[in-house]
Amino acid sequence: MSFKFRLGEIVVPMKGEHCAELPSQPSKVVALQLRGYIVVNPLGTVYRLLVKEHDYERFEEEIIELDH
Repeated sequence: MSFKFRLGEIVVPMKGEHCAELPSQPSKVVALQLRGYIVVNPLGTVYRLLVKEHDYERFEEEIIELDH
């Protein structure tokens, strides 16, 4: 079985109407599920979302994390 993403990768929702309700900020893949689902954690938040992997693509830009 192959997965579109690996654990720890940063992803963002694809452009389109069907992805309008998804958070637009980059998210980290924290779990891989069967049947094409992944669990993501939007960066800067404490919650996780179960989403379809085909609604997401890899984030190709650099992420800068601020120290608190």
